[in-house]
Amino acid sequence: MSKAVIVTGASGLLGGAIALAFGAKGWKVVAGYLGPRQSVDEVTAEINRGPGEALAMEADIRDYSQVARLVNAAVAKWSRVDVMACVAGQSLGRLTGTAREKSLVEHSTEDWDLVVDTILKGTFHCVKAVSGPMSAQKEGHIIIMASGTGLKPRKGASSYAAAKAGLFGLMKSAAMELGESGIQVNAVNPGYVPHPGSRDETPESIEAYKRQTLMNRTSEAGEVADFFVHLGGMRNVSGQIFNLGNRIE
Repeated sequence: MSKAVIVTGASGLLGGAIALAFGAKGWKVVAGYLGPRQSVDEVTAEINRGPGEALAMEADIRDYSQVARLVNAAVAKWSRVDVMACVAGQSLGRLTGTAREKSLVEHSTEDWDLVVDTILKGTFHCVKAVSGPMSAQKEGHIIIMASGTGLKPRKGASSYAAAKAGLFGLMKSAAMELGESGIQVNAVNPGYVPHPGSRDETPESIEAYKRQTLMNRTSEAGEVADFFVHLGGMRNVSGQIFNLGNRIE
């Protein structure tokens, strides 16, 4: 039986890697994205050249109806959704394209809403939209991309830290409510994954992070993606936070 996955944020580094990893295993993939689609087109093209099958769909996860379209497309095409990978959601600097983070007092209400609505409300929309089909199947796995920043905040990331911290409560509540329907819900902290060409990263900031780790290294997108695929195939784990970065949170 073919398995289907929805990956939000598939035009980004981690979302794209996760979509590719599922596709390489022969999964059917709905690659959700927002904005320019060149990178997500490259992802879906590569999946379609291999054993998997993919389609790209634009969706702003802050809008529930657009998230529901992703779910409905997967069900219409493949009759099921086995995994919902909730990956979309970044910090203020990356969401606005400025690469500039702001202190708490510098945040406008619009800044705060952009980050919290994307990360926290957007993930709520994903969980809510997919719970119906998964309940009907009596199985399914929702995997939430969290962040160590939600457990160990840093300066200049108040909105991001607050939204990511909220994901842990959402994940645990959803796991308790949906477990009786056969739905698993877990969260993954990927560790720090450098983004090539990012304007908000420097060699110094990467080295500073590595000094906080147990193995003096950062995470790689492929490692995170492989873990998502592995976790998506597990049947007896829910309500857990998985820390992939080699830092004690």
